[in-house]
Amino acid sequence: MAYDPAPWQNFYVMTGGAAAALTGLLFVAMSLHAKTIMGNRFYRNRAITTLMSLTTQLLIASAVLIPGVSLTALGALVEGTALFFLGATIRAVVTVGGGPMDWTRRIVELVGGTTWLVLFNAAGISLLVRGGGGFYVLAAVMFFMFAWNIYVAWVLITEISE
Repeated sequence: MAYDPAPWQNFYVMTGGAAAALTGLLFVAMSLHAKTIMGNRFYRNRAITTLMSLTTQLLIASAVLIPGVSLTALGALVEGTALFFLGATIRAVVTVGGGPMDWTRRIVELVGGTTWLVLFNAAGISLLVRGGGGFYVLAAVMFFMFAWNIYVAWVLITEISE
């Protein structure tokens, strides 16, 4: 089951639907504060990457559900996306900075962001080499992405509301 997408169909139908719903809700919430978000580089980056991450979950779920899709293609998609987010995270840290956070939040975001990126890259590699957990690792990534995106969205909304 770790390398066969068929048994995972219901999980990815649910994941894709949840990602689509959260993306829409987040888009509406952010549009209510669009001026504040767009006026601050840190908030803008946080908003864009959260929306991109949720959209990525939707796209990954859709890709898993394509009939006959190869494991190599899925692994390449997941790993390519994971590397994109790794680059985006490094770019954000270097160019945008940490924004208005206390040290506790910085540590939480450092640990959470690092964990997410490591899991995401591990899932892509696992699918490509057919070793190490495959869809089980990808499922952990999807759960973690939901939790992480909800955390980041909540923090963003509370930061701009202060």
